[in-house]
Amino acid sequence: MEPTNLCETCRRMPKCWLVEGTFMRETCKDYEPYSLQELLDRDRFVRSVLVGHCPRCSGDNTYDCENNPSLNDATVGHCLDCDAYWCLLCAHEFDSVGKGTQCPHWAVCYECSLEHGYLDEIEFIQQICLTCPYYDNGCLLDDPSACEWEGEYLCPYADDVSACPKIQEKITGTK
Repeated sequence: MEPTNLCETCRRMPKCWLVEGTFMRETCKDYEPYSLQELLDRDRFVRSVLVGHCPRCSGDNTYDCENNPSLNDATVGHCLDCDAYWCLLCAHEFDSVGKGTQCPHWAVCYECSLEHGYLDEIEFIQQICLTCPYYDNGCLLDDPSACEWEGEYLCPYADDVSACPKIQEKITGTK
């Protein structure tokens, strides 16, 4: 049996996590559960921010596919009203989905990374940040976006792949 994380449904979680540094408890003497309605409202709010409306029918009965057993991908959205699936990063709508389905934008990013020598964020931290004099368990720069190495090693569209001209051209057919 898989352990239950009480923290996900407890109103004390922010204090426990931020102040006491505890999270992912299976038992807790201070457990204060949210009501079912509060959990539903929280889930609805989170989905509205992270997934948004369906690009096909504009419905708001949408979820990411992180817990979908056949996809297990938080970057894919699913509308329960019209059964549409789309990429939450670039808005590409899938004709069909199944195990191993990936948005075509990932191939564009991979090719571009090879062409320009871009690193992903984890590689950047491991290869660049850890050797930087302004890094000590986190960036010490007053403005981390002022890092001179980001422009050289990170894709300028990493935070919003939908704005990438190559992805727009390949996925949506526009420039």
